[in-house]
Amino acid sequence: MRCIIVRRAGFIELFLIGTLFGALTTILYELTPLEYMDWVSIFTIIISAISGSLLTLKGFDYYRIKYSFSLTFIVLVIFLYELIILFTGAPSILVVIGVFLAPYLGVYIYGSLRDMIIQRRKFTMVATHRVSLTRKLKSVFYQLDSTLWFFLVFGFAFLLLFMLIPIFMVLVNSFIPPAGRDWWVNYYNVLRTRTYVNFNPMYASPLQVMQLSDGTCIVKLMGSNYGPVLNSLIVASVVTISATILGIIVAFVLARYTFPGHTLLRIMGLIPLFNTPFINSFVVKLLWSESGPISYMYKFFTGCYLTLSSLAGVIVAQIFTFFPIVYLNAYTAFLNVDPSTEEQAENLGAKGFRLFRSVTLPLALPGIIAGSTLVFVFSLEDLGAPIVFNERNLISYKIYEGIITAHGVISPEVAALGVVLLLIALTAFLAIRNYVSMRSYAMISRGGRWKPRAQKPGLLGKIAIYLGVFPLVIFAMLPQVGVVLISIGVLAPYTQGYNLVFSIPENPLMYIERLLLDPAIAKFITNTIMYAGVSIVIAVFLAIAVGYSVSRLKVKYVPSLLDSLATAPLAVPGLVMALGYYFLFITLSSLLPQDIGTVLSPVSPGFAAWLVFIIAFTVRRLPYVVRSVFAGFQQVHEALEESAMNLGASRYKVVFGVIMPLIIGYVLSGALIGFIYMATEVSTSVTFGGIREDQAPLTYYMKMTLYGSGGMGPYLVAAMGTLLILIQLIIVVIVVFVFKQRYAFIGV
Repeated sequence: MRCIIVRRAGFIELFLIGTLFGALTTILYELTPLEYMDWVSIFTIIISAISGSLLTLKGFDYYRIKYSFSLTFIVLVIFLYELIILFTGAPSILVVIGVFLAPYLGVYIYGSLRDMIIQRRKFTMVATHRVSLTRKLKSVFYQLDSTLWFFLVFGFAFLLLFMLIPIFMVLVNSFIPPAGRDWWVNYYNVLRTRTYVNFNPMYASPLQVMQLSDGTCIVKLMGSNYGPVLNSLIVASVVTISATILGIIVAFVLARYTFPGHTLLRIMGLIPLFNTPFINSFVVKLLWSESGPISYMYKFFTGCYLTLSSLAGVIVAQIFTFFPIVYLNAYTAFLNVDPSTEEQAENLGAKGFRLFRSVTLPLALPGIIAGSTLVFVFSLEDLGAPIVFNERNLISYKIYEGIITAHGVISPEVAALGVVLLLIALTAFLAIRNYVSMRSYAMISRGGRWKPRAQKPGLLGKIAIYLGVFPLVIFAMLPQVGVVLISIGVLAPYTQGYNLVFSIPENPLMYIERLLLDPAIAKFITNTIMYAGVSIVIAVFLAIAVGYSVSRLKVKYVPSLLDSLATAPLAVPGLVMALGYYFLFITLSSLLPQDIGTVLSPVSPGFAAWLVFIIAFTVRRLPYVVRSVFAGFQQVHEALEESAMNLGASRYKVVFGVIMPLIIGYVLSGALIGFIYMATEVSTSVTFGGIREDQAPLTYYMKMTLYGSGGMGPYLVAAMGTLLILIQLIIVVIVVFVFKQRYAFIGV
């Protein structure tokens, strides 16, 4: 009897299909007229993906991809790559690569859809008893008393009016074409013209070697200019990947090893997180100049000085600014990994890097991904580094330029650029969140708090920590140290020859004293405190309404929708919100009576810019407050408030008289963290601050003064940065040691 073994389709077949369609695409490009190239790209990518999905019918194991950490991540990268080449009209070679990779994506999409259908059928078979609509409505109205109704209406109305409608108005304005042109022309200009997308830059080399007349050699690292859209994608991707790797390394060392200096390293790792807008990037530029320490180390090995500018400078500044976000989230995630899972893996033979790659990292992935997603969005919307390094070829700078140069009307092309920025951020945000949600991260333990697995490193481990991790963290905190040194006059914000200038000042507090005593400067500080103070009161009340509704209301979809809306500002770039508020207030000023319209119109001399700042601060920093307050509500059992209501207390009295005293630590923690991030908000501050300088907050002053004030600008801005560092340090101490809350970003 003959036994016939049928081989299941595998990655070899995927490779062959991709190669076949890649070759076919190359031939079609040679035969197709130029005007039909886009259709060829779309057609071949779709057919290639469909052909790959058919391999699942031939036995391709889709679950091998789904349950693999690395293979699923490759799918995510391919998905984003396909979107980029289709929307930007990429050169033929990049399209051929996309066609080659499409079968891999097709297998995953088909397998995911098949799983969703199977799960839906199982749910339908189990849920045989359907609840009538009338009964559902009765259940909803039974839960909703006047307090809950107010919480829901207030939460939805505020977020609808001041977040969704402004975004919608940006979208509407982006479709306003120039006279006689088609409705889609603004998006064509943004995605298909060399002004914004340039795959063939004139200067493709990322560095330039200059030989001066005295024989001095200077290597200038700039980066390649591919246009604002591609530049923003490249910068955000490089920053996110680099910050994630650095954050994971520092977090894993601190979470898994004990060594002399452990606490010091952990504290040092927090210092780069202290936000000092503009002056932080200024110090990075100074440290990475031809007179900085990196340049001297580079000269020791190569004989040439090294300096950063343009895109390269933006990337380095953002990496060292944002990597603590990943570090904080990853550190918490590593601590929360059940030690028993790692012990079981070790019993089965997994050790070292294999244990980390296959067990520890996947279980900590949600926290790491949360930090990485924030870094990607923050990098896209960052204005500080592009302004300091004068890098105009980024989406954020183009939108900023479009707002501050507008004379009553913002170009619809700028609105289209804002929509593209929003779509990039949301696509990455949703794709990464879906990547996390497709996997299981459940851990089984005996209950209670476990003791984290921490051990003493060996000789090689100590060498790596003291000669690798410590210098890395020290260098990452140098910008904040430099800010303090400039503010007290020890470090000069300029160079002499190829040396940094240090001196001992007679009065180290001279610039801080001027900052506090000069009325022209103090008004910006006063404005900021007033705006942030009012905003945090509104945000706290809104967080209570949202947090209580989400944690207590047992209605399908409504609580999750409200929670998503309250967290959404994290994924919405601040410049998009600034654009939206400009369009919103222009529209309101034209609809309302003239005396009110004058106050609301950004083009009017009597424009109430303070109203925009309060609204923007509240909406943009709301997630920080909501997450903290929501965590507090989760800690209070519902039986406690049910008992109070059974004794005659109204829900309003229960919320503010019974629950609030129990969660006041969570509320104050969220309020303090929200306050400092409101005070250092940049996007809305520098755009609307230019419209009414007398009402501008301190970040606008920092931006305008950095290169002004007769050479004293850097000293004054550094003094303001030092005050911000001191305030943030006090808040962290209060949150961690007084309220016993863990200081971390959203997502953990």
